[in-house]
Amino acid sequence: MLWIMIIWTKELETGSAKLDQQHRLLIENINLLDEMLHTTNPTKGELGFMVNLVDYLDGYATFHFKGEEQCMESYRCPAHAQNQQEHARFRGFIRDYKRLCEIQGFKVELLKNLHDVLSKWIKEHILKIDTQLKPCIQKQQARC
Repeated sequence: MLWIMIIWTKELETGSAKLDQQHRLLIENINLLDEMLHTTNPTKGELGFMVNLVDYLDGYATFHFKGEEQCMESYRCPAHAQNQQEHARFRGFIRDYKRLCEIQGFKVELLKNLHDVLSKWIKEHILKIDTQLKPCIQKQQARC
């Protein structure tokens, strides 16, 4: 499988500088995972990063999703309910992934699957759902 680094573009912007910064940080971590998956002899630190990435994603989901959902609600974004549903699915994926890693250990194949799911998440979720927030924010700013 060929992985391609995710590049931040204006196309991914939500209109919220805070949310966009958090999305950029998520992308940076996904790209770091991609780089490490191509390393033939990872260092102890690199292996530790890969293991800790799952905990980061769990924390990210809790912190970021709450703020993003509140933002969408406050700007009356039409994608708000869909966003909540997708966030619940993502949290379920991370929960299941953590359980699988506890049972099987952190195997390269599991990490490759994680990278694949995260890359698709960025492309699908941010581009198709989160960016629906941008016109809502712009509309309210125009009223000010």
